[in-house]
Amino acid sequence: KPLVSEICFIDNEENAVNCPPSEFTEDDGKSQLISCSHCCVQVHSSCYGAPPPENSKSWMCCRCSNGAWKAECCLCSLRGGALKQTTDRRWIHVICAIAVPEVRFVSVAERSPIDVKKIPSQRLKLKCVFCQKQTKEHKGACVQCSLGRCPTSFHVTCAHAAGVMMEPDDWPSAVYITCYKHKMNVSWKSTNSRELSVGETVVAKYRNSRYYNCRVIGRTSQTFYEVMFEDGSFSKDTFPEDIVSRNCLLLGPPAVGDIVQVKWTDQMLYNATYHGSNIIHMYQVEFEDASQLTVKREDIYALDEELPKRVKARLSAASDMRFEDAFCGKDIMPTQQKRKRTESSKYKNEYVDDAVFCAFLKSTCQSQRHKGQ
Repeated sequence: KPLVSEICFIDNEENAVNCPPSEFTEDDGKSQLISCSHCCVQVHSSCYGAPPPENSKSWMCCRCSNGAWKAECCLCSLRGGALKQTTDRRWIHVICAIAVPEVRFVSVAERSPIDVKKIPSQRLKLKCVFCQKQTKEHKGACVQCSLGRCPTSFHVTCAHAAGVMMEPDDWPSAVYITCYKHKMNVSWKSTNSRELSVGETVVAKYRNSRYYNCRVIGRTSQTFYEVMFEDGSFSKDTFPEDIVSRNCLLLGPPAVGDIVQVKWTDQMLYNATYHGSNIIHMYQVEFEDASQLTVKREDIYALDEELPKRVKARLSAASDMRFEDAFCGKDIMPTQQKRKRTESSKYKNEYVDDAVFCAFLKSTCQSQRHKGQ
């Protein structure tokens, strides 16, 4: 069964709403695997946009049927694999075309040709963290980690070979990518995170992106349903009230595997399969300066949880009064406090440090003063 849903090949919201299943996909969502008789590359018929051949031994992929034996992907520079032609007669991997957001399939049914002209120059300047040290020449276009503003970038095929987590996502982001750094954080939280209680002292992320000690003063949560639609796309944040075929607020969630009707944001109804539910916890915390924030659990750490290195680097303490001594320190008499004299830079080279000459100059000034009196 293909992991890539039909919606991953769509290029605009209008087509995504009326996205029909691939003609090469069976009713149960499965698609036949076909293998090139020359290079032996194996693809799903629906993923490659090729009808299942009557004689599987005679089918050839696009690269082999065109005799382009040295063809390489214009987005990752690797040869071989499931290649398709672009509108400017170059070659590109189907997986690279799916993952790079600006790439468009001209013919969705045939998965070709593929338009790469809208890739911005900023993406072309990104460097792959896996192959930039091995190759001096920078080629292709990279994708980045999907979490926040993570700058980690890599070629799609380099990331796939290195085991980077890439999952189908809701339109318009066809692929959700998690780099190793965030993958470790996710696995760490899944084994160490727990529910926090009101009044508990924790470490939380503040508006300035630094972490401070604070106190939990409230907690709220929201239950979301996970459903998979008929075209293979899925949603992890469907509200229970969006299930119109069942009163989930009164009867509770449906059984896993049940077919439900979901009212989507376009006000249309879609059939989907219920896969389960997840609860997202939000905490209201109060910092030492009495300011309050509502923070996700992923940005809060209990005192008995080990802090990651990135959090330790940004951990701060609430600053004490910087000028406390000026208001409540010991009384300092004006005669006891002597202001340091600062030499003028204008006459820096004209100051004389000779003690004998200074004494002579002082006595001369005093004698002239007495004469004037």
